[in-house]
Amino acid sequence: MQNSSHLIRLPYTPDLTEGGIAYALRTLSNSFERSGVKPYDRIRRVVAEAAVELAFRRYLSQQEIPFDVIGTSPFTDPDKYNVSLGGHRCDIKSFLISHRDQIAQIRTDPSVILNAPALVPSDHHNMDGYTDHDLYLFAPPPA
Repeated sequence: MQNSSHLIRLPYTPDLTEGGIAYALRTLSNSFERSGVKPYDRIRRVVAEAAVELAFRRYLSQQEIPFDVIGTSPFTDPDKYNVSLGGHRCDIKSFLISHRDQIAQIRTDPSVILNAPALVPSDHHNMDGYTDHDLYLFAPPPA
């Protein structure tokens, strides 16, 4: 059972946003339109996801935790790389939280995150390079 002591707060600095923007710009040509998703919202989500990934790598480096960076499927997402800890791929699932009341609640009591649904599509497990030993990390990026 997870509890609030299992949560790690990753420090956020402006350079993470800059890195996320650079990643989003580089991957625009490889992204696809999802019906009902506005382009601005899609780009904003990509920036946030990249910022979380960079913050996680920075955290591991600062804690002197050894990790590798491995590529995902070159056809579906050629610019995406995952952290690997001890040979286990870490797939970070981040969700943009932009409602002020939710942000305030999380800052006051981070354990509310533990009540959020965490869904991974079943077909995701069948993708090339993924195994039953992969780790899924769930992160709400800063708004």
